[in-house]
Amino acid sequence: MNIAFAVSIRKWGGVKTWCIDNGVALKNAGHKVFIYGRPGPFPEKAAELGLEARCCHFGLDFSLLTILFFLREFRRNKIDVCVCNVVKDIRTAGIAARLLGIPIIQHLGDIGDLKNTFKVRLTQRLLAPALVTCSNYCYEELATRVPILREYPFEYIHPGVFPAEKPPETVNKKRVIITTCQLNKAKGHIDLFRALVILRDRGLDFKCIVVGTGTYETEVKNSCRELGLDDLIEFTGYVKSVPEHLARADIFVLPSYCEALGIALEESMAAGLPCVARKSGGVPEIWPPSEFDLLVDKDDRGEEFAAVLGRLLGLSDGDLLEKGLNFYKHAVQAFHREKQARKFEDFIRKATYLNRAC
Repeated sequence: MNIAFAVSIRKWGGVKTWCIDNGVALKNAGHKVFIYGRPGPFPEKAAELGLEARCCHFGLDFSLLTILFFLREFRRNKIDVCVCNVVKDIRTAGIAARLLGIPIIQHLGDIGDLKNTFKVRLTQRLLAPALVTCSNYCYEELATRVPILREYPFEYIHPGVFPAEKPPETVNKKRVIITTCQLNKAKGHIDLFRALVILRDRGLDFKCIVVGTGTYETEVKNSCRELGLDDLIEFTGYVKSVPEHLARADIFVLPSYCEALGIALEESMAAGLPCVARKSGGVPEIWPPSEFDLLVDKDDRGEEFAAVLGRLLGLSDGDLLEKGLNFYKHAVQAFHREKQARKFEDFIRKATYLNRAC
């Protein structure tokens, strides 16, 4: 099949990672994959990985010029299925696909992606996309809030990631904590920083790496400065390779208040890091059953994070590596990219068949 992924969002986050990862896995399975995105790191990364990358500026919703662009592209490249998200891509590339009779897969990555509005219901009726989301939590929430979604093929498939070749075999002399989520208010960095203050005041020796950018970046950095953590925290900004930075760390923290799932969390498990996160959203679905004591309350403001991180920082090197190995083995078994990509491929084939049979 010739499969097109259209992504109009500007910031790098889980959606773009999901598209790149599935694109590579589908390419490896023998499909030809086209990635359409705004000029910048997203199409550049796709091209580096051997995918057919195309730049598109998208313009306004329902832009006639953008729809014509996709009509030409989809005809020229003989696209068999179009994968869109929930913003300008579905309202441009999705429309072009429907005009050409190409089946549409709509990826939903968060419970707020669709609301039960007239515009959403009309879009679903006119474009009739099959829908895939990242977790059972997200599936149930969306299907309850927007009942019309149950009328179309709709499944949840946990995103897949490639595990590291092997888990870590050593730890840093000064233990390194890392977080790799976007610098947005909902990601809860301030609570992680409060926890780090508690640990620092207890005399524990560590450093912290904060990977990523986001709309709340200035506020996050100001909070760090106000709490006196500048000497303990390294901000990397945007990075091309998250695994390279995970390899520098010993413990991963996802402080988000509620994640539909959390690809960043999967990546860290697959890197063999012990992980700490909130017991909310889709996170428990992918958590190793033996490590539930590392989940903190969804309303924690730093105290429980500090307690759990303090336990991990106090472990011997061998015991900390053993924790990481538990996460690594779970990632290999539960959401290896090739395994999850096969599930997505099966869903595409089923949705395509149902679409053409209607």
